[in-house]
Amino acid sequence: MEHLALLAIAASAVLCHGAQLENMNGLYEISNPNIQSDVKFRGDYSTMDAEYFDVYSPPIKTRYGEVWWTLMDPVTIPDEIIKRFTNKTMAIIGYESNQVRQTSDGDVSVPITWAYNHHYVAYMTGGKSKLVEADPATFQGGRFANLYQHRTFYAPVEMTEDNGIEAPPPGMPTSTLFSEGNGGEFRKSFHGYPKGYAQLIYSPDTFHITPMQIDTHNRDHPGADFVAGPLPKSSQAPPNASYSGILECPCTDRIKKDIHTVYSALTKGACSVAVVNASECFAAAHTVGVPANATTQAISQTNIPTGCSVVRSPDDDTNHVYFNSETHGTTCGGGSLYSGQASVLNKVTMRLDLNSKQGREGEATITLSGPDGVWFGVGLSATAMSDLPYAIIVNGSGEVMERKMADHDPGTQIKTTVMIVSNAVTNGVRTIVLNRTMIGATKDHYTFNPDVESSIPFISAIGSGPAFAYHKFKGAATLSFTALDGATCVCNAGIKGSINGIPFNKDCWDEPKGDLVQQKNPTCWVDTYQGGLRCCHHGWILLDQDQNPWEDQIDEYHMKFRFWFQEYDPVAPKHENLVRIFWETEVWSTEYDIPIKEPSVEPQNALHEISSHWKVGDMLHDCSPGRAFDCTGPRENKTGINLIYAGGHCHAPSCYSMELYNADNGQLLCRHLPIYGNGSEIFNEEGYLALPPCLWGPKDDGLIEPVFLSFDTNLMSVKRNNNTYGHYGDMALWQMRGVLV
Repeated sequence: MEHLALLAIAASAVLCHGAQLENMNGLYEISNPNIQSDVKFRGDYSTMDAEYFDVYSPPIKTRYGEVWWTLMDPVTIPDEIIKRFTNKTMAIIGYESNQVRQTSDGDVSVPITWAYNHHYVAYMTGGKSKLVEADPATFQGGRFANLYQHRTFYAPVEMTEDNGIEAPPPGMPTSTLFSEGNGGEFRKSFHGYPKGYAQLIYSPDTFHITPMQIDTHNRDHPGADFVAGPLPKSSQAPPNASYSGILECPCTDRIKKDIHTVYSALTKGACSVAVVNASECFAAAHTVGVPANATTQAISQTNIPTGCSVVRSPDDDTNHVYFNSETHGTTCGGGSLYSGQASVLNKVTMRLDLNSKQGREGEATITLSGPDGVWFGVGLSATAMSDLPYAIIVNGSGEVMERKMADHDPGTQIKTTVMIVSNAVTNGVRTIVLNRTMIGATKDHYTFNPDVESSIPFISAIGSGPAFAYHKFKGAATLSFTALDGATCVCNAGIKGSINGIPFNKDCWDEPKGDLVQQKNPTCWVDTYQGGLRCCHHGWILLDQDQNPWEDQIDEYHMKFRFWFQEYDPVAPKHENLVRIFWETEVWSTEYDIPIKEPSVEPQNALHEISSHWKVGDMLHDCSPGRAFDCTGPRENKTGINLIYAGGHCHAPSCYSMELYNADNGQLLCRHLPIYGNGSEIFNEEGYLALPPCLWGPKDDGLIEPVFLSFDTNLMSVKRNNNTYGHYGDMALWQMRGVLV
């Protein structure tokens, strides 16, 4: 077979016949070679009977200290490849990546000490898929919400409309993801697969990439060795370090934090965290919906709940806020009448009035207000459609229906249980009052229980026309109840805040899944957050306000990918598709801090450790691999996975080791020991690393046979870092691929 090398620059392509086939970045190591084999696996694609084509991203242009983190314009892969694989499947057996400047003499690699690749996420889409903007809180069950929180999120989805491309075979991927060993280690970490395995893609045509790059190039130092440029005061890098402290995304004095305590209403029991004084109490009451004209009083009485509470007078509907210093006060609640109201950005308002003693099943009065002439609605006990809420929809003429929503789908209409009490339009705002029982008629109808839920999160949407269809506006809010004939406690619900106006939320999981909460890792809370992704958005400058060096000196370069591929034979397949399997040791914080060692710890013992425990099944998503990039397929008639590739992701300069265990029998599945550079030449920059993956395949190729793990197998990850110095925003990700069997 004649081998071809294809070059795609931006959106154009150049075909080169008979080019020498060779690895772009040299040979590669793996972490688990088969020492009983006579063959040493070196990741040499030229021996794999494969072809390749190169793809370049659009130009990246940055000044010193700048973050580049955005989806770049799509790049069409070579036209010859598109035509060759129209209505056919390509088997991508591996890829290589680099960052390069394009010159008249060819590509020149950009040192990792100049442009640090924090990570990248790349996709290839095909004629039956497209990249769409998606809500990370709802797409695929919200499993991307933490990493892409408050950022624009794009994901490939399968296309079903007729566009001249034949429908793919059932389950055949129409897009695929490339994001293994995808950080500072990306150039010399192997991204390939053993014989018989590949990432399959139907009718490929377009490459997309979101790189996260940090400009660390000291323009005043022309030498090949590294000398740091100016660093902000918050950098933790020691003097004369081999790396730049800004690659860890320190929160500089350009970052503005807003930190405040949030409060919640409680209609039964006692606060787990109480409000501590009267002034805090009186201010906190207004944040949970108590009117500004409420009276306030500090007391010491046994007939009122201890701490902060609100009591509404039955005579004149006046709210009274009490701070009770008596430690033997009553508990919250005790009544049967509750009321609450909340709005979503002043567009849709919901008021709930509950009477638990009205009839056998109680009475709920629901008052909804929204724009006249278009549909609007609310979904109860939900923060996103992926919560599958019970919803009430009001169309443009005031007709009402109840629905059970689905994930990114309108769901189904269910039995009508609400009765319209009134329906009026004033100044373009429709207000509709509904009645129904507190207890839901079916499992799909929401049941109001203020003794259990003192507040109800809800989502809201507004359409662009009178009939229920795709929304034009969406949002979320929380409604807090106040007891009308009992005391409602006001509780301290914790610290919240924002960074540069972007709300801060972290999802650090407790043991046994993760241990960041128990370790009190600063990354988990806004008031202790000091550096990492939340201080590292696209276009931000990681320097202090008085630092502005080389403002007009812009570095320009491209991300370069070389894709090695073979043809897929649908009649007698020789490739199995590798599905993506993913876990974070820092579940699901996506990053964590490495605290500096205690002074008494000797440098040779300066190691920080985190761990995680989970099951194989926790990483699987049963949707068809043809639907989305992380779908692993249905588990029917399957019992587990064969693990084929395991690539860790951790950061220079402190990554020491990553280990993956079968926790049921103690078997070490994979151990990564980074290979650190010790010079100044490309691929060997001092202090920067390569992270050889673990690979399982034929013994004749120098590999260990694939590892079978049942869906119920318990796994454990252990990540260690050198903590002679502190570090922000490290990662401990397992980016794996395997086959369901």
